[in-house]
Amino acid sequence: MNTIKSLVLVTVGLMAGVVRAQTPDEVVNGYLNYAGGKDKLSTIKTIRMEGKIKMQSVEIPLTILQEKGGKLKMMTTINGVDFVQTAYDGKTAWSTNAVTKLPEIMSEEDTYNLQQETDADFSSPFLDYKSKGYNAEVQGREKVGNVDCIKLKLTKKALKRNKKVEENSMIYYFDAQNFNLLMSRGLMNSGPVRGIPQEIMYNNFQKVDGMMFPFEMRYRIAGQEGQTIIIEKITVNSRLDNKVFVFPDGK
Repeated sequence: MNTIKSLVLVTVGLMAGVVRAQTPDEVVNGYLNYAGGKDKLSTIKTIRMEGKIKMQSVEIPLTILQEKGGKLKMMTTINGVDFVQTAYDGKTAWSTNAVTKLPEIMSEEDTYNLQQETDADFSSPFLDYKSKGYNAEVQGREKVGNVDCIKLKLTKKALKRNKKVEENSMIYYFDAQNFNLLMSRGLMNSGPVRGIPQEIMYNNFQKVDGMMFPFEMRYRIAGQEGQTIIIEKITVNSRLDNKVFVFPDGK
C-alpha cells in the first residue's frame, strides 16, 4: 500500500512539474517554432493576402497588404466598387466612406490604436514580445472543440476606447500538443464596434515559404456568428508600392 501511495505521489509530482514547465516563454517559443521559427519570421518585410470575406451566401473579394513599419491596407470590392476598409501609412489612417464612396481620414482613436499595434504586431505580436513592452501570462488549459489548449493572455500597449485609455489584451489558445494557434478572444479595437467582444477561430493552415499561415479565420462578434475570411493566396516579401498606403491627394 505504501508503495502504491508513493508511486501516486511521484506521478502527481511529475505531472505538476510538467504544468510548471509551461512558462509563457516556452509557450510563445513553441508557437513561433511551429509557425516557422523566429529567424524565418524576422525576414518578413511584406505580406500580400488575396481572398474573400464570406457572410452567409455573400462573398466579397478581399486584398490585404502589410509592410514592416506599420503600413497596412485592407481592400474589398462590392458591386464593382473598390472600398478601402482600413489603410495606414505609418502616420495617417484612412478608409473609404461607405455612403460617399470617397476616402476620408479615420478618427483620432482609430488612428492612435493603429499606431500602437500595426508596427509592433508585424509579423507576429509574439515575436520579441518583451522588447515591445508586452506581457504574457499562462492561464491554464481549456478545450477548443475536442482539442486540449493552453490559454495565454498577451497584454499589449494600452488602447483608446470611447475616449478612455484601456488595457489591450487578448487570450490565445494554443494546441497543447504542438503549440499551433487555434483561437483568440478579445475586444474589437476600431470603428463603431470598438470595445465589443470578438472570437477568432484559425483553420486550414498551410505553409508559405516555410512559414505556417491560417487560410481561414472565422469570427464571432458578441457571441454571434460573423464573417469568415478565406485566404486563397499569400505572397511574402513581394515589392509593394508605398503609394498604395498613402491617403490620396486632392480627395
